Amino acid sequence: MGAWFIPAVNFYAPRQLVLDIGRASSASWEQKRGAALVNLWWAAWIMHVVVLVVGAVMAPGPMAVLVVGEALMIAAAVLLGLVIHRVMALQDAARGATLPVTPLAQA
Repeated sequence: MGAWFIPAVNFYAPRQLVLDIGRASSASWEQKRGAALVNLWWAAWIMHVVVLVVGAVMAPGPMAVLVVGEALMIAAAVLLGLVIHRVMALQDAARGATLPVTPLAQA
C-alpha cells in the first residue's frame, strides 16, 4: 500500500495498518496492550518529525534540537521492534494452536 507516500494520510494510515495487523493476528491483541505499544511508537515517530521540522525552521538549528530529534527516532525504532516482536509472537501462537478434528467415519 502506498499510504506512506500520500501527504497527510502518511501520518495516520501506517499506524492504522499496524493496528489492523495486530488485531488480525490474535483476538488477545487488545488485552495485551498491543495498541498502546503501537500508539507509543507512532507518537515517538510523529514527535521526531515535528522536532526535525522545527529544527529546520530554526536553521541553522541548534544541536540540542537535532539530538532530541534523533533520540526520538531511536525510541521509535526500539518501540517498532517491540511491536514487531509482539505481533510475531501472537502469530506464532495462533499458528501453533490446534483445532480439534473429528475423525473420519470408517467406511
